[in-house]
Amino acid sequence: MDLQKEKHSQNNLLKMRNKIKNEANKTGKASNNSAEMERLEKEAEKFTAIFVEKMFSEMKSTLSEDKLLDGGYAEDIFSDMLTKEYSQMAGKQGLLAKLNKKLVAQLRSFK
Repeated sequence: MDLQKEKHSQNNLLKMRNKIKNEANKTGKASNNSAEMERLEKEAEKFTAIFVEKMFSEMKSTLSEDKLLDGGYAEDIFSDMLTKEYSQMAGKQGLLAKLNKKLVAQLRSFK
């Protein structure tokens, strides 16, 4: 199950990377346009959210398996959904604002 999640996460990262590159190529020299900048910023936020989700998942995997209550499969699903939601919130709230700015700057440099 973990290997399947790992492959899914890697596929998501590759898709997002390709999407970001495509967005950057579309903007080209006209990257000063505010609408295009907003798109780049949104894509950077999405990438950051995926990065944080992956980081949280790896952190969670280091925790011990001992639990007071065993929620089983439902608890695993809920925990994964909660991690994804936290990751998306982190990307949108700018907790990694410097990373987002660096991503946008790098995307603007693509030609």
